[in-house]
Amino acid sequence: MANKPKIYDSQASLEFSLSSLCECYSDLRVERIVYKHLAPNDNSKNQPYMAADFSEIGFIPSGDLIPSSTFSSKQMSQKRRTKFTSLLNFQWLSPDGRTYKAPDAKLIYYPQFPEVRLSGFLKGCPVDISEWMDPGKRGRSLGRILFLGIRSDGSIFSYLAIPGSRISREIKDWDSIPITSLLHRLIPKARQLSIFTGVSETRANYSLQLSGSSTSRQGLIDELRRIHFKGPIGSKRLNKAGIEIPYKARNGGGYTLEAELGITPNGIAEPDFLGWEVKQFGVKRFDLIKSKPLTVMTPEPDGGYYDLHGAKDFVLSYGYTNGGDRYDFTGRHLANLVCKKSGLTLIVNGFDPVNREMTNAAGFIGLLDSQDNVAASWSFSKLLEHWKRKHSKAVYIPSLASDVESGHRAYHYGSNIRLFEGTNINMLLGAVLDKAIYYDPGIKVESVSAGGKVKARSQFRIKSAELDCLYLQKTEMDLSDSLE
Repeated sequence: MANKPKIYDSQASLEFSLSSLCECYSDLRVERIVYKHLAPNDNSKNQPYMAADFSEIGFIPSGDLIPSSTFSSKQMSQKRRTKFTSLLNFQWLSPDGRTYKAPDAKLIYYPQFPEVRLSGFLKGCPVDISEWMDPGKRGRSLGRILFLGIRSDGSIFSYLAIPGSRISREIKDWDSIPITSLLHRLIPKARQLSIFTGVSETRANYSLQLSGSSTSRQGLIDELRRIHFKGPIGSKRLNKAGIEIPYKARNGGGYTLEAELGITPNGIAEPDFLGWEVKQFGVKRFDLIKSKPLTVMTPEPDGGYYDLHGAKDFVLSYGYTNGGDRYDFTGRHLANLVCKKSGLTLIVNGFDPVNREMTNAAGFIGLLDSQDNVAASWSFSKLLEHWKRKHSKAVYIPSLASDVESGHRAYHYGSNIRLFEGTNINMLLGAVLDKAIYYDPGIKVESVSAGGKVKARSQFRIKSAELDCLYLQKTEMDLSDSLE
């Protein structure tokens, strides 16, 4: 360690400004800057706590999830030993703009607790930052701030502001948007750094200022109330430059709402607005918002006959003929019940139904035939990959579509909204076991005699009224009521 530079124990690091950090990030083509105030237990021994579940930090790019077993004296049962590791493309950034690879950096998810922690960020790194991350030294100090500069190619550039540094003082006066209870997205003041001037950042921050609210929840509610009272809004979307353009297709409900909220397309899977995922869904009447089936996720199987032989052979083996030269695989598959259309039974393997937790990192959701062969399966790792694209805070808004004279559609967004907070993969698996979530495929093979053309659609769905089981907290509200 003696020959490694100590990039955060220098006069340069103490004098380094937040504007200079943003300029370094701009030079690196970073598109989002996220930061966390480190707690005393956020160090190399205890591992910095990042979230309770991957759904909170899906915007942090990470590699494939690798399942394994872990043993801890804190565990009450030998069944509670699963973990999932995901490697990061992680580099430390110095005040002079140099970057240093941390090849062993990773996120580790412990579903039994649940928690996601940052690990391996010192091992193999050519710089010495242990002074501020070693609990035996100053790794328990308050006032440390960890910055993560996220680039759309999956690179993460990290910077550590130490207590007493210029950055640790300046951060109090800079605008930020809460993404989770722990992480904030920094809004650079230097607007000449065009890489950071996303419309959603501007709109979101303006929304908070306009409402006089210090909470992302109230800022979101105020915006949705404004949109509701606008009445029908012509179908539109934002292009990459944040400019509104008409949208002609008939599925414009989501794009139109996003345009109203100032949400522009980007390559980073982060919450849509003020840390919330915004989910609109079409209804025929606003009083029927709880009858609509909603798609939870659409992962393709990664195990069983489907994975070994492909979708076409799977449908020909387990599907049914439809029109002579076409085969379909459909049907609502509920846990532990034989589906009449397919003859297959949906199961959850490696999950404790009593304690509601994973017991086997190699577990899966699967379809069994009458001989107990696995026709198709989704590993817990695969499901986690999809689940981490969800977000721990979500709002569901109904919309009514109508045709207008231009030939386009217009969308009126309802006043009755539902806000959900807190979720994890165990809740998803429990919902499948409880039959609240079901597998509802639409897979077909056309022109079988000519070799077959496959159209695959694997989806897990839930009735809108059952959404409660996926979240720890729900709030229903009418936007037309008086302000909170």
